[in-house]
Amino acid sequence: MSDLKMLKKIYDRLGNDFVRSKVLSSAELFGVRKDVLRMDTNNYCNIRCIMCNRDHTAGEKHFMPLENYTAIIDKFAPKLRNLYLSCACEPLATPHFAEYLKYAKLKGIPHVSFCTNALLLNQDIIAAAVDHNVNEIIVSFNGFNRADYNRIMSGSDFDKVCDNIKSFNQYKASNQKEAVRNRKPLLRLNTVLLKANLSQPEALIAFVRENDVKTVQFRDLIALENQNNPCAVKAELLTATDVKYQELLENARYIADALRSHNIEVILPLSVLDGQPAASDHSRHAVSSSPKAASAARHTCSVPFFSYWIDWEGNVRVCGYDEKGIIGNALSEDPDRLKEQRKSFQKLALRGECSSELCTMNINTSSIL
Repeated sequence: MSDLKMLKKIYDRLGNDFVRSKVLSSAELFGVRKDVLRMDTNNYCNIRCIMCNRDHTAGEKHFMPLENYTAIIDKFAPKLRNLYLSCACEPLATPHFAEYLKYAKLKGIPHVSFCTNALLLNQDIIAAAVDHNVNEIIVSFNGFNRADYNRIMSGSDFDKVCDNIKSFNQYKASNQKEAVRNRKPLLRLNTVLLKANLSQPEALIAFVRENDVKTVQFRDLIALENQNNPCAVKAELLTATDVKYQELLENARYIADALRSHNIEVILPLSVLDGQPAASDHSRHAVSSSPKAASAARHTCSVPFFSYWIDWEGNVRVCGYDEKGIIGNALSEDPDRLKEQRKSFQKLALRGECSSELCTMNINTSSIL
């Protein structure tokens, strides 16, 4: 992982994404693992967060069979640097998900992680993640008391999730000898810039420290027109018109400083770094890993030079914001063929002419790597 971190630091220091895209193209010529694959192994989520713009709790459930998953991993593994198991759905809802984790690590992919609400985090999955050195478990968590959590993460259970996280840390502590903070999987917390989260900084800080969280990533709340619960979202949405807007931003900065003093990594969005609100319509603010990175030039988008998004059916996209831009199918097509298909998208991205309405074409890709 040290080599990957060094490459990441070099990438972050480059001036803009046009330069970055050239470097990524050159790296591939030298056989550098640069590709990032995000894969949903189902189309389902077991809870319905008030701020989620998609309803994955309704309709027929579909799961990617393990044999399809292994076939895709076999194709992509030689050039993969990162595998993230989940894009929009809940990965632990996939039957026998522990086997999916094991296979990815056995194929030698340097970085494997999954993002979950942790409600279904059981001993089989914990054991697979710890025993096979999965790199990171990313937990989506909003509301740092029982009432707020259960209201925001509708359908989940605050006590159950807290118990599952404790079980994970206990298993890791009892099955590995090194200091807990340096052992895999590391724990990352994804939390949205909601009023409920920022109004209770001490509770958030205490939760992070008590549960041995290594990284906290704050995300802007992007409210789209098809929200599940627009009234609830409006009540939680952090906007510049809010009387306490600046106070809540200061709370975010206070949380970041407090956690960093305990060697916990904190990733803040530009709305906090710049003191400006995120757009709440069809646009997104870039997420940056540091104030220095936030000030870097962001003129183009190099995402399609290293990223693939694959859904449960094997459909491949090169941009997570372009839901219609399917370039092929990972089950029926060779990766080299898909690589050729994504070149046309690369040209559009570098000119800022992609069709997605969800992206401003101003993405700081250093946060995506």
